[in-house]
Amino acid sequence: MRPRKRASHLPAEIEIEIISRLFAALPQILCIAAGLIIGSAIMAAQTGRWVFWWIAIAGVATTAARVVNILGFKRREPKGRLTLAEARRWEAGYAYTAFAFTLVIAALTVTAAWLHHPGGFVLSLGLTMALTAGSYLRTLRYWICAGLSTIAVGTQVAAFLLSGDALYQALSILLGVYLYSIYESSDYIIGQFEELLIIRRDLDFAASHDPLTGLANRRGLEKVLQQAREADERLGLLLIDLDGFKEVNDRHGHHAGDDLLKQVAARLQAMVRPGDLVARLGGDEFAVVVRGSADPAALSGIAERAVSLIKAPFVIIGQIVTVGASVGISVPSAAVSTNWTVESLTRSADEALYGAKRAGKGRSMIAQWDDVA
Repeated sequence: MRPRKRASHLPAEIEIEIISRLFAALPQILCIAAGLIIGSAIMAAQTGRWVFWWIAIAGVATTAARVVNILGFKRREPKGRLTLAEARRWEAGYAYTAFAFTLVIAALTVTAAWLHHPGGFVLSLGLTMALTAGSYLRTLRYWICAGLSTIAVGTQVAAFLLSGDALYQALSILLGVYLYSIYESSDYIIGQFEELLIIRRDLDFAASHDPLTGLANRRGLEKVLQQAREADERLGLLLIDLDGFKEVNDRHGHHAGDDLLKQVAARLQAMVRPGDLVARLGGDEFAVVVRGSADPAALSGIAERAVSLIKAPFVIIGQIVTVGASVGISVPSAAVSTNWTVESLTRSADEALYGAKRAGKGRSMIAQWDDVA
């Protein structure tokens, strides 16, 4: 078994997504379990051997553990939000219940070999092929796929080799080649899937972030606001427009203007809390999403702090320059706290921003929702 080298270097969000996909295979799990339980029960009835009943009971118990683990993952709260540590704990639960089920199939193989039961050999071989084929196509975690396959196929190879039957012994060689092909195929498939997810993440990042400052762009802002709305999250939106940026850009050139925008972005990033969002919407317009707070007074304080930070001098290409900032604040009122939309929130902040500019710039203004409903 070759160790997976890429897994330890995966970005956390990619690893979490891959782990989450483990829990989408419930129909396949139930089909294989039904084959094991029903087949073992039939052999128990035919042979009168209690060992087959015990295998059937073990199949029921391990399948129940797997189902409980999968349903627990799907019903967890809050859905969709996992840390890497939490995802790995769920993965461990999935893996160990899957290994337990695989050991039951291995026990069926050993029992069939011990009793020289051809039907048991056929059933265990069919279950092994179904389990491993589905595993290397759907289980995108190499250590789980390789572990399941090694237990199931390895036991089958050993049983066939020790059977004394030349046909079974020849078949064990083919199974050994099959096991090696699982290692190779799963390694390749998982590697390709990891690379695909990383490329998709990079494309999503580029589509939702401003290339100059690295901040979220308008699309990224709207995505965050929509997610907050769906989660009924309390928040406030600040739209910030620089005062006097055009003069700096005209006097010192576009490179100086770009440098100024980067420095403004850095100051805003340093101002907010972890979890809040700073975005650049284009030109010299920025946005701040303050999460977990809908207090107009607190948001006004944050806006005034932003105005003060931006008003402080900047050093651009060896020269000191100053700009100002006007801020429009939008916070859903109690009357519309469950009915606001991304469009209405941004429109109200935009109107408040232009109200601040009309009032003399260098200040903030809170939107009146009655005017924009």
